[in-house]
Amino acid sequence: MSTNNSDLRAKIDEAKRLLPLPQLLERLGLGAHAKKSALCPLHDDKHPSFSVFQGKGGLWHYKCFAGCSEGDEIMFLRKLKGLSMTDAMSLFLEMAGFPHSRPPKSHEYPKSPGFPESLKSPVYPVSPVSNGQGSDKELEKELKKLATRYACTQSNNHPGRRLFEIARGVRAIEKKTGRKLTTDELMVAFNQWYSLSGSWLDPKMRDDHLASFLAGLGKVRLPMGEGDTIKKALEAVSKLSVSELPIIPGMPDAPESWRRVAALHREMSRRCASKTYFLSCRDTAKAFAGLSHQAACNINLALARLGVIKIVSKGDTGPSGKASTFRCLLPQTDNVAPQAC
Repeated sequence: MSTNNSDLRAKIDEAKRLLPLPQLLERLGLGAHAKKSALCPLHDDKHPSFSVFQGKGGLWHYKCFAGCSEGDEIMFLRKLKGLSMTDAMSLFLEMAGFPHSRPPKSHEYPKSPGFPESLKSPVYPVSPVSNGQGSDKELEKELKKLATRYACTQSNNHPGRRLFEIARGVRAIEKKTGRKLTTDELMVAFNQWYSLSGSWLDPKMRDDHLASFLAGLGKVRLPMGEGDTIKKALEAVSKLSVSELPIIPGMPDAPESWRRVAALHREMSRRCASKTYFLSCRDTAKAFAGLSHQAACNINLALARLGVIKIVSKGDTGPSGKASTFRCLLPQTDNVAPQAC
């Protein structure tokens, strides 16, 4: 990281100390929203979905649980006033009492014919990543490797699709580590991707690409690698005879469809090292021929009631809805090499 970027990072850190999020909201006339539960000031909120809280290291954050946005003081200004990330940084520094400044230009981008150097956007500065467990450098290396894999290397590469694949990879990392990555850690991946893709992108669209990447994290139905796990689990269940299907506790005469779905849960649990796994109604329905998405959803709810599975987090029931997270409660007898789901 350059000296200029390090200086800017230090200024931002100091600005956050001088003007933390609750005081920033007060300055903006939004002091009534600076609490753990309030109406969101960023959209037409009918029920309290906005929360302001202090995280690790004493830093303040906000989150709209309706899906509006989340982040720090700078992200709040950006969302509230419709600013670019660069302008939001400058405004926050000004409000905290620093002279007007903009992040310095980065010299890490490959030359991009057709766009003057003055139009290139800077790499937003980030702090060293920390995953709270294991090596910080290993996490940074993993994020950069993921971003490099999906960098745009030719004109027909679709930036949005490639960023979504990075989002899937990030969600897999988050599930493996058991926590959400910080904004600084996410920016490691994005900056690496943009640096390598710059020759094939319109530099004026940088903020749009960043928004697409961050938005994609909330749209991921299956983290990277889990789609293959589900496919293999379905193949294994399809090969089981009726006599090999699990018995539903308290319902020895349960329909085969129920037992096939229970077998799918058992197989997913076997194949996932974390013992929790994502499974949508669409994929659940594939366990038994002719099963609808709604019927699959109802069977999952019935199996949860009967103690076959535990619903860790609920998803959506629609064919393209968000997957739910489950834990299988059935005993496991076969040895299957676990994977990181």
